[in-house]
Amino acid sequence: MGFVTTAEEIMAFLKSKGYHLETGRGRHGVKMVKGKHRIPLPTHPRDMYSYTAIRILKEAGYSREDLLEWRNR
Repeated sequence: MGFVTTAEEIMAFLKSKGYHLETGRGRHGVKMVKGKHRIPLPTHPRDMYSYTAIRILKEAGYSREDLLEWRNR
């Protein structure tokens, strides 16, 4: 089942979980970092495809439900 989110919302969620923003060069100019764990994020302002968001969350160790719970707090 799909859901709608943006890179900004994913960034805010990951920041609340202890990640910080690291900018750089290349295709993904933004990375969220926690220790040695680096997660590249798209920087476009549009809504993100749900499978992309789920992949990013999974890579960070979270699920779609974690994001939805955080969103509705």
